[in-house]
Amino acid sequence: MPDPRITKLAKVMVHYSLALKPGQQCLLRTHPLAEELTLAVYEEAVKAGAFVTIMNSTPGADEIFFKHASDAQLDYVSPIRKLIAESFDASLVIWSEHNTRSLSGIDGRRMARAAKAGAPISKIFHERAAKKELRWCLTVYPTHAMAQEADMS
Repeated sequence: MPDPRITKLAKVMVHYSLALKPGQQCLLRTHPLAEELTLAVYEEAVKAGAFVTIMNSTPGADEIFFKHASDAQLDYVSPIRKLIAESFDASLVIWSEHNTRSLSGIDGRRMARAAKAGAPISKIFHERAAKKELRWCLTVYPTHAMAQEADMS
């Protein structure tokens, strides 16, 4: 049986924060450590009639990318990101981390270069959000690594 707090949070995010309606497209970006919340949100969004696309991050992938990507790869922006920013009705990010310092050994200039390449997509996203054409929500799903980072374990 799911934790009732997780179920309640999922309902708040789907019905209040995102106010999902039937037929709306929703991106759910998440992490494997947040599986319980991801499934609860997915269930609520499907029940609300939304078309949900799940993008699951892979632990360690960002570290590999920033360590080994060529300049061309750092400058590349997927057309899928543009499509999502231009056409989806809602975006929910469930942030979670198994290693809060996985990018600490990466040159910040490489990350800044990739962020600069993605700036036009971010601009579209934020402009649509400002015009209330796109609703978004970000939440954090707690992990042991995050508790350690906060000196709570």
